[in-house]
Amino acid sequence: MSKRNKIIALIVILMVSGSTFIRWYVFEIDAQTNVLLSLISSFVLFSTVVFFRKLYAYFDKVLPYDEGVFKRLIPQILITFVFLNLLTRLVLYLGIEIFRIEKFRFLVRSELTHLARVTGTVTQVLAVGLLNLTHFTYYSIQKWQENQLRASNLEKEKSQVQFDNLKNQLNPHFLFNSLTSLDSLIQDDPALAREFLQQLSKVFRYVLKSKEKGLVSLETELGFIKNYVSLLKTRFADALVIVFDIADDTLDLQITPVTLQILIENATKHNIINESNPLRIEIKTEGDVLSISNNLQRKKQLETSNGQGLINLQTLYGFLSNREITVTETDQYFTVTIPLI
Repeated sequence: MSKRNKIIALIVILMVSGSTFIRWYVFEIDAQTNVLLSLISSFVLFSTVVFFRKLYAYFDKVLPYDEGVFKRLIPQILITFVFLNLLTRLVLYLGIEIFRIEKFRFLVRSELTHLARVTGTVTQVLAVGLLNLTHFTYYSIQKWQENQLRASNLEKEKSQVQFDNLKNQLNPHFLFNSLTSLDSLIQDDPALAREFLQQLSKVFRYVLKSKEKGLVSLETELGFIKNYVSLLKTRFADALVIVFDIADDTLDLQITPVTLQILIENATKHNIINESNPLRIEIKTEGDVLSISNNLQRKKQLETSNGQGLINLQTLYGFLSNREITVTETDQYFTVTIPLI
């Protein structure tokens, strides 16, 4: 039974129980008659619920809430009330005129008839109101959840597109610098130039292959990043120090492709790197978390950057894991921790 049906069943039970109590306490109706009336009330309310389900299913097609809440609710409430009222009268008529139930005839003709009718009418109004309120509340919650899910999916798609753009293109400055280094190596050291070119092709091959992948193993990402680091070392030599401290039991855990490349690129872009001021980057695992930390020696003037790489990475991981990327900056160090999935 769905949650909505459970709520409606609870409403019917409460209405029947309340009516039974009122008949016993206010009208002092004997137990046998009260049980009979309770069964009839249950039948009437159950039939009304069935009718109401058919009615709102029909209205969902011809008069949805999107076309106007009151435009939909007013006829729905009136039709349901008329049905309930007519069904109640029909049951009483059948009980008196067809089945000749004397207790019914006595109740109708007793001095309490007017008060009983008022109470019955109030009960009918309350039942119809609760039915419609329950349905409209359920509809509103369902609509809100759909909108939230749609908004979440759109935000995720937007974040994925933005991150895919990062995966599809390495920093143009990196490519320019790599080609410049390759040009000088071709003349000075052809063998090293060939090795450099092989590493460069591996880097771009990885980026192309990872286009269609949402996650890769940490071992795969490290294999790529070591080729990327080799290219950087050709440019920066001993001025760039990158240390890996990776536990073997974390290699099968997953990470978004080019995550490490983005973070290393950020570090080399924003910090001074020379022999007298070497940049040290430490990449290590701590449990199921990957930590990337570098010493701070910020440049006064930065290369062109929109600052979206880390932001897009944080947004994307927000959808992939219930743990967030954390960024910590002190006077001496800048640290990013990535949850391994």
